[in-house]
Amino acid sequence: MRFSILLALPPLAMLILAAGPPAPRPAPPADDTAPQPVAVALKAGPIREPALKLLLRAYAEASGTDMAAPAWDGSVDALKKLADDHKIDLSLVDGATLAAGCHAQTFAKLDWASLGRDRFLPQAASDCGAGAYVAATVLAWDRDKLQASPSWADFWDIAKHPGRRGLKKSARGNLEIALLADGVSPGDIYRTLRSSDGVDRAFRKLDQLKPYIEWWDQPGQPAQSLASAKVLLTSAPAAALPAGPKSHIGLQWSGCLDEVVSWAIVQAAAHPRGALAAIGVATDPARQAIFARLANLGPSTRGGFALLPAEQRAQNPALPANLQAGLAIDEGFWLDNGEKLEARFSAWLSK
Repeated sequence: MRFSILLALPPLAMLILAAGPPAPRPAPPADDTAPQPVAVALKAGPIREPALKLLLRAYAEASGTDMAAPAWDGSVDALKKLADDHKIDLSLVDGATLAAGCHAQTFAKLDWASLGRDRFLPQAASDCGAGAYVAATVLAWDRDKLQASPSWADFWDIAKHPGRRGLKKSARGNLEIALLADGVSPGDIYRTLRSSDGVDRAFRKLDQLKPYIEWWDQPGQPAQSLASAKVLLTSAPAAALPAGPKSHIGLQWSGCLDEVVSWAIVQAAAHPRGALAAIGVATDPARQAIFARLANLGPSTRGGFALLPAEQRAQNPALPANLQAGLAIDEGFWLDNGEKLEARFSAWLSK
């Protein structure tokens, strides 16, 4: 019976039975034009959810793909581990992380020919980063206790405005603020800090205020300190402060510290084309306006508007007049000098 069945098989089937299982079929060639999913690392904080909503609604819907957002604590080491483990393709990083990561080749050089460098202002287009928005550190104060808008010089004037002050526990930003308070013009800040005398001057200015400082290290702490009357004035990330005319917190934009936060593609990205396409969608002028609204980066904070060329910014009538009020953080300076200045700051704190 078995023999009669074999005879009934077609010749091809008999050949297969004699030769063993068929060889695996070769995989079809990869489609270099198919949309790719993207995994993006975003720090916790006021920007995370708006950025996720913007990307998820924009790139994922446009491409018909998924977008993952693995947990990330914001540290450089954790970001590098995610990248090394191929768990992320794209990240939203501050200027310091971008500069260090590009130097260490953690981030890939961007394909600006595809992305379009002319869509961005020069400060928003670097080798490894495409500007997403401007993060501003502002002088914030309790308007119930201080009606007039203070300056950084007022911040140091304890006699005129008694009360404790809040500053971030870091040399970065505080040295600039100290020199602004000491009368150095914004255009001369980094020329001054590139000399040992200039650094000494900044630390001497911080010495004057040291007994009155409440140090913060998390974005939400300044607003909490103001709400609990722990401080009268504080430096603070603008995006982490309540906004609107009903808020008791005032924001001083003159002398704020501006930092470009950028999209960066990791060197080991599994889906580099998808990451580049996601950047293109997220930095569209219309998306910038949506993001500014979702992230509370409206007219006052400039948000993504500051990174767009004039003709694209003109499409946003809410663009504020104080666009040039801030001091742009010099990432090159901090890449070259940050380690030694932070070490000196830590030693100064411990005295």
